[in-house]
Amino acid sequence: MPRSICFLIAAALSSHGAIAAECVVSSPDRRTPVVELFTSEGCNSCPPADRWLSSLDARIGAEPLSILAYHVDYWDYIGWKDRFADPAHGDRHRNRVHAAGGSIRYTPQVFVDGREYLEWRHGNRPTSTGQAPIRLQARVAPPAADLTVALEVTGQSTQGEPSMLTIALIENALSSEVRAGENAGRLLRHDHVVRAVSEHPLDGANFHQKATLDISATARPENSAIVIVVRDRGMHTMQSMTIPLCHV
Repeated sequence: MPRSICFLIAAALSSHGAIAAECVVSSPDRRTPVVELFTSEGCNSCPPADRWLSSLDARIGAEPLSILAYHVDYWDYIGWKDRFADPAHGDRHRNRVHAAGGSIRYTPQVFVDGREYLEWRHGNRPTSTGQAPIRLQARVAPPAADLTVALEVTGQSTQGEPSMLTIALIENALSSEVRAGENAGRLLRHDHVVRAVSEHPLDGANFHQKATLDISATARPENSAIVIVVRDRGMHTMQSMTIPLCHV
């Protein structure tokens, strides 16, 4: 039977232009992999991973991916403060490492569906792992000041119950002229940067959630999207979807 997850995103985005009328987006039948990169502008090993992440959308005909770049702040002390970093991303990084059975977090570090993915170093692109055990349908309706998204989860899963909901706002086409630290003198370009994120445990019975994301006033709607991920208790992806913020 259908279950609904409802959440509210407080949108400072409206100051940059009008959002289009309500749209309905459904996830595909196949599971959409979730790619998570933990990175930092203060790390001179990170730009190759940032470029790999940016390249994932450019492959024509490839299956969809939900892509999240979390900038961590624990390298800020070596001379450059990453303006996209959030202390919570460092905690999230530690949790991903623990859930994957590891003990060491480092940057750049890539996870696909909750498990460390080393193939990025060879330029490989993650692929779908088959049929999704659940289906997501999101209804996006922009009122005057806020962007409301209602999410419906349907399907009977033999692979466990949904346990964690992640809602993130990502932004593409960002750049920084780094003037200090390990990347001093470099122009760094970033895509899929997590600008706001909210995570909520699900107990299998309560699928009604509300979340408020504090969105930067500098975020550009035409370069932004909402990423929705539902995971099981082992933090494996059950299904995900990415919704571009359509604007006129």
